[in-house]
Amino acid sequence: MNALLEGLNPVQQEAVQHVERPLLIFAGAGSGKTRVITHRIAYLMAEHAVPAHQILGVTFTNKAADEMAERISGLIGFGQTPWIRTFHATCARWLREHIERLSPHYNGNFTILDQTESKGLISECIKEMGLSTDEFKPVFLASLIDRAKDHLIGPNRFGAAYADALDDYLLDVVSSVFKRYQQKLERGNSLDFADLIRLTVHLFESFPEVLETYHNRYQFMLVDEYQDTNVAQYELTRLLAEKHQNLCVVGDDDQAIFTWRGADPTNLLNFERDFPGAKVLTLGQNYRCSGNILNAANGLISNNDLRKKKDLRAVRDEGDLIHCYGAGTQDEEANFVCGEIDRLHHEYGVALNQIAILYRVNTLSRQLEDTFIRWRIPYEVVRGLRFYERLEVKDLMAYLKLLVNPHDEASLSRAINRPRRGIGAKTISTVRVVAREQQLSMWEALKRVTSDPGASSLGNAPVKKLKAFVGLMDGLREKVPTHSPSEIAHAVLTQTEYIEELERTDSAAEERIGNLREMIGQLRSFEQQEEGMDLMAFLEHTALVSDADHYDGVTERVALLTLHAAKGLEFEYVFIVGAEENLLPHSRSIREGTLEEERRLCYVGITRAKERLYLTWATQRMLYGTAMYNAPSRFLWEIPGEHLNAPLPEPPRLSLG
Repeated sequence: MNALLEGLNPVQQEAVQHVERPLLIFAGAGSGKTRVITHRIAYLMAEHAVPAHQILGVTFTNKAADEMAERISGLIGFGQTPWIRTFHATCARWLREHIERLSPHYNGNFTILDQTESKGLISECIKEMGLSTDEFKPVFLASLIDRAKDHLIGPNRFGAAYADALDDYLLDVVSSVFKRYQQKLERGNSLDFADLIRLTVHLFESFPEVLETYHNRYQFMLVDEYQDTNVAQYELTRLLAEKHQNLCVVGDDDQAIFTWRGADPTNLLNFERDFPGAKVLTLGQNYRCSGNILNAANGLISNNDLRKKKDLRAVRDEGDLIHCYGAGTQDEEANFVCGEIDRLHHEYGVALNQIAILYRVNTLSRQLEDTFIRWRIPYEVVRGLRFYERLEVKDLMAYLKLLVNPHDEASLSRAINRPRRGIGAKTISTVRVVAREQQLSMWEALKRVTSDPGASSLGNAPVKKLKAFVGLMDGLREKVPTHSPSEIAHAVLTQTEYIEELERTDSAAEERIGNLREMIGQLRSFEQQEEGMDLMAFLEHTALVSDADHYDGVTERVALLTLHAAKGLEFEYVFIVGAEENLLPHSRSIREGTLEEERRLCYVGITRAKERLYLTWATQRMLYGTAMYNAPSRFLWEIPGEHLNAPLPEPPRLSLG
């Protein structure tokens, strides 16, 4: 037998050996999909002599992409490995090659805005229109704009597309803000996250010769987690696969938990319609969970109607029954959880990094953390304030982005007065007016104002301060071609006197300075790992990192994370806390009729557990400053009773919908 097929079950072998034409793989939880994907790619290269550069692999997290690339390297030995990246990283790479075709304002040095920067730019648009950010919340408008872009709807089509969804006044406001926001992005040579894919689709549709380049480059394409694709990702996949049809998609409709952010699981269910003649395989053996855990999950998910029925069987033995615990209060629940963890760790030698606490809403982590501290149990909240979201790190990142792309308005707005230079809001507002009236980027407007005394109404004092800032940035920019990223970052901190200001004005200066040193240390680490890495490459990497990418599972701490964040991870022991009505399922899903997605979310949580699963709830809980009295979750009664360690109380009188 071929070495690449050894250890695979018959269906896995069939998936690996399928070469040409479309292939749909339904991969249930713990069914070895990563192994199938990596062995399939290695098989194409080893047995069919497909060059690595002709294979394109796309997934949703850097962590998953890195794991696949590492496994493939281990299977094929040294040599070139295929391009396996996230959708966003893939599109960023292609746009750097071709984005100039879309607008004279764009070039390959564009910067990628994070959510905070996007909201800040939208807030500026709202204010410039003379509107109130209290009445028109930037976060709400950002969500509408982001969702429109995920549906490949730009500012010019927004009004027609959303005419039935919004009242006339709100529609007019959002349309105007969208147009102004997109204009700022374009003039600033900046893209938000949704633009990475939307503009790539626009590029391929507008310039068929560019699409043909990638048709010729990639003969085989594989998309992981296909149930999580949105309209833009689906259309991108369709365009890339339309010539050769050598498309393999892998997914599980039972794990579709991101429709709230635009994912459309019917992309997976309609694959055979979109690609007639596709081969369909189902990986039906679960290698992760014990029998009781898997059968509990199967019993739960069988209550969903919108799914492809499948028979997922456990390879392992039955294992422990599921432990259910109903507490009187949240404190009792937290103490039970900590007591069990303490017992597992000290009596049975279970490593803390093999234990996870999952919850539906982030607020529950705060309630748990106090108890973990009292019990002196090390823990890690897998979310919270990401390193690159800290104030001082964002300040340094703004400078670095501005050095790569001086037209980046979001970064310019942040850096221009940090540290304080006496450049007031009125001065900045005047520069914005010049930029808007003369159709310039903010940086171009700064140059105009500081070189032409008659270009604005500013007096000598503010112009002098702006000149000093422009001179500072020009001087730093000269270092970019000849200095390493870490040297440039050090120069920024030194020449701006940023650290000196922290020491003078910030009570948390020591911690903030430590974070800045850590940032420079990360830059040095990247320089060692990626030979020849430039500043732009580092900025792109940090822009595309997700929360899931930060969790390595190595540190000896209990993981606290949401059910959504747990997707793709696995642990020996899992506690799902807050298994209550209005929490799981969430009250919003009950109101909006999206119970099936909540059930899928619970299914994902259950199938993270390998050895033992705990389900806990509390009769009374303080949440958002209010005492809540929730019934235990309806999902508990949908789990077959033979898999539970104790009978449940009487079921609540609820519409099970």
